[in-house]
Amino acid sequence: MSKLDKNVSQENYYDYISELDNNTKDVLKETIATASKSFSITNPNDGKTIASEARIWIDKILETGTFPEEYESLDEVCIALGALYGHSLNISYGWSWEVFGKTEEDSMCGVVSPEKNFCNPSFNYIYSILIGSNYGSDAKRENTVLLSYNMMSDIDKKPMHLKYYPIL
Repeated sequence: MSKLDKNVSQENYYDYISELDNNTKDVLKETIATASKSFSITNPNDGKTIASEARIWIDKILETGTFPEEYESLDEVCIALGALYGHSLNISYGWSWEVFGKTEEDSMCGVVSPEKNFCNPSFNYIYSILIGSNYGSDAKRENTVLLSYNMMSDIDKKPMHLKYYPIL
């Protein structure tokens, strides 16, 4: 696929795009801080460390079904690890938190690449891994957190035909 001409305006994959409101930003910041402590992230200021340690935790949860006692459900764990994963992309590669979806009512929070070419609904992404529905090309269930993190570094160099293209 060839690079798109920067002068050509691209349409968005999603009809609804919005910045996070201040309350959501505050909740997200607190979620990241709490998750960093709960999951014993050794360096919460380093994206590679966060992604690596989140991957280890996800493997542990998949193998044992156990997670830190601060969380009462798998949904809470998905929110916490999704916030950490999104945060890793934010601090390493400059991805930003936004809301996107078909409509305002049918939207989700996630991270968006610096050029707005791609988005990752990080909470949904982690959920798909933890419930076992994230399949690789070999049709096996996979924990692709670290692989995905590594692939995001220069992803804007190969844009799709639409902005905010979802990647999982």
